[in-house]
Amino acid sequence: MSLFRGVAAGLGACALGGLLGGLAAAPAAADDNGIADRSATTIAEKAREAMADAKSMTLDARITDATGTTTLDLHLDVDGNCAGTVGLPRNGGHADLIKRGQDVWMKLDDTLLKSQVPGPAGNAAIALINGRYIHGTVQNALLRDFTDFCDLSNFKDTFAGRPVNEKLTKGRRTTVGGAPAITVTGRHDKQTATYYVSTEDTPYLLKAEVREPGKRDVARFGDFNEPVPAKTPAPADTIEFSDLQ
Repeated sequence: MSLFRGVAAGLGACALGGLLGGLAAAPAAADDNGIADRSATTIAEKAREAMADAKSMTLDARITDATGTTTLDLHLDVDGNCAGTVGLPRNGGHADLIKRGQDVWMKLDDTLLKSQVPGPAGNAAIALINGRYIHGTVQNALLRDFTDFCDLSNFKDTFAGRPVNEKLTKGRRTTVGGAPAITVTGRHDKQTATYYVSTEDTPYLLKAEVREPGKRDVARFGDFNEPVPAKTPAPADTIEFSDLQ
């Protein structure tokens, strides 16, 4: 069913790559870790180290380019499990997404379904799905695109490829959601990124803002090492992907 290939392309993990290609991620709690007194390079490295140890995280991101703003609200881990929602640009609808092991559940709202399957076929798809989750596995090529999207390990690989000649500058103390942080700004080519690193407990990345011509990404990170919710939709609330073909 072609609608899933279109949705996967619209939501793809590449949207996160630019955001997560900088530092590390996670929350905070008492302004005492001393990181604010270190150099910009050390702050960045300590944040990367913290990310390397993280087994899971929540991500709240807004990715804006010429097509509009894609929204991500996800809890994901290094085992490839995830749960959350994704919204498409320009009121293109949203999808609830759950992945546990090899199994994937997606609930697409009517707007998203109709944008991918226009006309009478879209109305037929809406009636058939009837507000249920679509269930399949990553063995299905159309659902496999979501595997990288949900795997924290893939984002860690992105960090290792950060340009070594990125110019880092330490900024001011601030707060993110009430938690104390220190800012570090990185510049490479036409991209400017500001990272907000926790100054309490472990120096995790709490927030990232990345700007380049025609594009602006903002992401907040939290709930590190908290397990991804394990609840999955009941059979009565699902329809099998094979039934849609």
